[in-house]
Amino acid sequence: MDTTPWDPEGATTVLDAEGRVEPGAIPAGLDLRIYYKALVAARCLDVRLGRAGVPMYASFAGEEAPLVATAMQAREQDWIYPGLRDVAVALVRGMSFEELARQVVGGEGGPGRVASASLRIATGTDAIAMHLALAAGQAHGQKLAADGGITFALVGEGATTTGVFHETLAVAAACDLPLVIVCRSQLWPSGAPAEAGVLGDSVADRARTCGVWERRVDGADPLAVYGAIGQAAARARDRRGPSLVEVVVTQLLHDPPAHRDPVERLRRHLDTTGQWTATFQDVAEAEVRGKLERAFAAAQAGVA
Repeated sequence: MDTTPWDPEGATTVLDAEGRVEPGAIPAGLDLRIYYKALVAARCLDVRLGRAGVPMYASFAGEEAPLVATAMQAREQDWIYPGLRDVAVALVRGMSFEELARQVVGGEGGPGRVASASLRIATGTDAIAMHLALAAGQAHGQKLAADGGITFALVGEGATTTGVFHETLAVAAACDLPLVIVCRSQLWPSGAPAEAGVLGDSVADRARTCGVWERRVDGADPLAVYGAIGQAAARARDRRGPSLVEVVVTQLLHDPPAHRDPVERLRRHLDTTGQWTATFQDVAEAEVRGKLERAFAAAQAGVA
């Protein structure tokens, strides 16, 4: 299949548009059906959040791969510093449907935010990208404690134009912090709007100039995303310094071709390898949707 304006240049892809995988590209120990069900759960959550009346809610449909992969790569002792739209991280990390709905509806940390000390999911910040500085501090503490833990921070490309982003890169590189920054860069086939805040170059290029190990991957390819975040996490655990993984995503609200949907692309692979059926899909969706409906109904009744 020929590439289209929707396909990013210079981004690593191991799962092609038809669901074919390069030999040896599937990460060792990754159960693709479990990974797929987590992506489906994130998609169902996005749909339910859109109906929950959360103020200024913005859909993350099409951006599920970096959220799910980060949560799956994080170990129990690791911390995750999510952005304001990264609720799916909590669901995959293990937060109950009831607690997630209660926090989202209650707005305890702000509209749509979730946090958990027991799951080591940090509270979001109002100031754009400020959570990156807090994540760097967390990573520094982990380095001093030598407890084997690392820190993940999720951010959008608009935040990479801020001073705190570059300051975090500089400090992380200078101190060899066990920090993994996962940046979602939107693909703009028709040109980015002024409010996108992009500089025209890749975020990975900017990280490299700061001496930070980086990778740039296609966000429509869940396997490439999982593998790159896994590489970055392994480096951090081995105390080989910070990393940045730039994931080029395509929001589905722009109505892109079907192969730009990470859920659909992995589904095509499972289908061609005999691991997917319509029944499997229906059961996976029905289970998550049912739990979400019950949890949000209870949460909304509690604040009524």
